[in-house]
Amino acid sequence: MNWNEPPIMESGAPLPEILERENSLLCAYICSNPDFVGWDSGAPPDHPGFEEYCAVIEFEDVQSYKFGTPSDEELFEHPLYKLGIDYYGFYKLNVSPELVLIAGCSLWVATFHDETLQVIAKGARVVSARVGVSSPKEALVHASTKA
Repeated sequence: MNWNEPPIMESGAPLPEILERENSLLCAYICSNPDFVGWDSGAPPDHPGFEEYCAVIEFEDVQSYKFGTPSDEELFEHPLYKLGIDYYGFYKLNVSPELVLIAGCSLWVATFHDETLQVIAKGARVVSARVGVSSPKEALVHASTKA
């Protein structure tokens, strides 16, 4: 059920942005930097742990999507939580009530800090694991010009 391909999101403020493109949907977000040493570490400002970057994922052959509630504060009350969806992660469900009438699709879920993205689609992939920008909007522009 966990979808482990996307880079780990920044849990505080990943600021996800989405962009519809024909029958696909792009989603960009700020990543958690695994080299982050802490603001009070004494590391120099050019330490690689202070770099901000984004990732872009694409959902292919999208049938429908929802972007908004629940936030992390409401997730525990949502039916997705009862299906095993947790905080600040990426998931792929092959069985859920939303998929009963749609053959060959999965329910992809990304639980960000302030919103959740739910996509019913045939596939999903990481377009770019590391775009050297600090804004998801800029990452979407970068990804949409590459494709």
